Amino acid sequence: MTDSNPAPSADPEDVQRPGVELLLSALTPNSGDLNADLQRALALATGFFGLTIGIVSRVEGDSYQVECVHQPEGAGIEIGQTFSLGSTYCAITLQANDVVSIDDMRTSAYSEHPCYEAFRLESYLGAPIRVDGELYGTLNFSSPDARPRRWLETDRDLVRLLALWVESTISRGRLNRRLGDVVRQLDQSNRDLRERNEDLDFYAQHASHDLQAPLKNILSLMDLFALEHGIPAQVTEDLGLIRSEVDRMLGMVQGILRFSRSSRTELEPAAVDMVASCESVLASLRDELERTGAVVSVGSIPDVAGDPALLEQVMQNLVENAIKYQPPGQQPVVTIQGREEGGVVYVDVVDNGIGLDEASAELVFKPLGRLHQDDAYEGNGLGLSICRKIARRHGGELSFRSSPGAGATFTISLPAAER
Repeated sequence: MTDSNPAPSADPEDVQRPGVELLLSALTPNSGDLNADLQRALALATGFFGLTIGIVSRVEGDSYQVECVHQPEGAGIEIGQTFSLGSTYCAITLQANDVVSIDDMRTSAYSEHPCYEAFRLESYLGAPIRVDGELYGTLNFSSPDARPRRWLETDRDLVRLLALWVESTISRGRLNRRLGDVVRQLDQSNRDLRERNEDLDFYAQHASHDLQAPLKNILSLMDLFALEHGIPAQVTEDLGLIRSEVDRMLGMVQGILRFSRSSRTELEPAAVDMVASCESVLASLRDELERTGAVVSVGSIPDVAGDPALLEQVMQNLVENAIKYQPPGQQPVVTIQGREEGGVVYVDVVDNGIGLDEASAELVFKPLGRLHQDDAYEGNGLGLSICRKIARRHGGELSFRSSPGAGATFTISLPAAER
């Protein structure tokens, strides 16, 4: 603390003078407008201290810049106005690194200071401002008139408190600007990502459509060729292999299209009766169930909140996989059961198939990921990735528990329907 004269004992009446409560009311949560908050605080503080000019300054090196000011009309101080730091009383404040209070500059040790010579400011009260641990500038008050009474320690404590409030307000302003920049960047990134996803979806949809046409033409031409020409058995067998490969390619193209649609299709949420959904799946797979002799039982499943068509697609894929991935000659046995825990419904699809290594989970759910050779188990490696994408779009998840040769349990979690 620096003072031109020793401070006398505090006068109780002076300590209790009117305006303290009004001044402290300025130290309330800010309005979001940094300049308005600082202006309000400066106006209240200059009136409270009995001075005429209040300034929040920015100091960088030997440069002193006015960032916010409260002054009488015609005083002539402008926002952004710059002075040499050495020509201001704030140089004294920063050198002291504490509050400086001067009640009569003419009779003080600073009567020959350049600021006094230039502006004849007789009284001064200032404190350094540090923001985020670094020197920012000063909070200072001054007047061309000497004070009729001397500064008290309560005055110095109060300006320290005001300086802390200014520091906090400036820091919040910085943070708000940074958050605003981050939000704007995030909005732009989201727009860019949305546009790219739309482009990818458009490409996948049209590329899949354009690829299907020639593949279907190849199949039609093969059938026509076989009808119009007598061909040897070996050629017929070769054509069968070609048909098989074309069918597989066609299935992959259609799978890519379904994968694209699983992320593009708008959800139409409703309360879904999962038991009825599973029964619909079994009805559509009737021929496959008869061919394989599969036994599929559906237990109790709580209703869920979701898109009925997409969730039925998930259940059909899981049941088809449970039937398909079986040891040769084994009858598939599949059990579907559900439970609710904490507003989440877990649906288990349990099979007695060949099982798989849990360490392969990343590959299992990866688009086009395959654990088996195509000649062992048909598929395009998109089914489970589509199922997981649909589950996640509903705010749920798809996972599995298994080990080789011991069957598998695939579990989809979904939000429970509101009752």
